[in-house]
Amino acid sequence: MTILDPQPPKFSLEPVDVSTVQERVYQSLRLALLRGQFLPGEQVSIRSLAQALGTSAMPVREAVRRLVSEKAFDQSTDRLLRVAPYVAAEHEEYIRIRMQLEGYATERAALAATPEMIGRLREHNEAMLRALRARDFESALAANQAFHFEIYRAASSPQLVDIVASLWLRTGPILAASRNSEGLFERLFEIGYSVHEDVMDAISRGDRAAARRAVNLDIRAAHLSIRRALIASRADAPAAARLKRL
Repeated sequence: MTILDPQPPKFSLEPVDVSTVQERVYQSLRLALLRGQFLPGEQVSIRSLAQALGTSAMPVREAVRRLVSEKAFDQSTDRLLRVAPYVAAEHEEYIRIRMQLEGYATERAALAATPEMIGRLREHNEAMLRALRARDFESALAANQAFHFEIYRAASSPQLVDIVASLWLRTGPILAASRNSEGLFERLFEIGYSVHEDVMDAISRGDRAAARRAVNLDIRAAHLSIRRALIASRADAPAAARLKRL
């Protein structure tokens, strides 16, 4: 062998799994929508999202394509990208469907409740109240989302959780719009904290009907308050600025 002959590599490189990056970007944007980090009708761009997440445009473009198909984002013919806007009739329908599905999931969870689950629910609810008192509205939204999905996962139906999550993608930004009015946001989440206590009490007693009524009250009361207040749907800061880098 001479120095001109090909030398065996001293190390091997694993091929980059582009699909993994795309999935991480998708899940990050999805969670941001669920937790209300975007507002209805808010304009975003592939470039700004990519910069915020610390990725190239390609995985963001693929994630956005999926979210457009899930009706979380709208993309017009001129390539303008925005969070799905608030349309009263559509939102009313989503709320009614959510009440049916989330009420059913809560009934199932009441049959599978454990002290550990109730403890986690209490932690989420207390975290929501602490965030509210600290005026940390994004953390309050995140704790609210964690509370609800703790219940829905206990229903032991991944398909049901996926369907519920797809509806939250469309309604989460509308709940987040309430932070445009500090008084409304505080009122919604103070009521929510109290209703969550009722949900936990019913679940801990295995009272499926009471648990369903309480979670439906939580959903419906928030919806009616926001509708009455005619919340503005635009944020002061760009949505991308509120995303965490991957």
